[in-house]
Amino acid sequence: MRIYLTRLPDINTDRDLAKHGYRDYGRFALLRGAAGLWFGSLHSSHPVTTQTGWYWAIDGYGDLAVSARGAGMDGEMLVREHRDILGWLIAELVHRRIISKPKALELV
Repeated sequence: MRIYLTRLPDINTDRDLAKHGYRDYGRFALLRGAAGLWFGSLHSSHPVTTQTGWYWAIDGYGDLAVSARGAGMDGEMLVREHRDILGWLIAELVHRRIISKPKALELV
């Protein structure tokens, strides 16, 4: 599975999902305080307690696209300093059966 940082559109409907060529889409966040991490699907909104939020999408090839909610720096932070959050996201996608457990990961 390839993981790539991009700028994802704000998608809220199944029709938008198909229009942009993604199989699945959602949101995830690092919450303020000791609240931890949060995962949301297509029909969700980031919680009011979001410290830093991102978007995720599975493209037609089964690869994972991630995007910052706010500043582009938030996206860079995710693939550099907070790869643990990216690992958590992949585990959550596997747990929810959105993707199969990847045999290998490639960050591009």
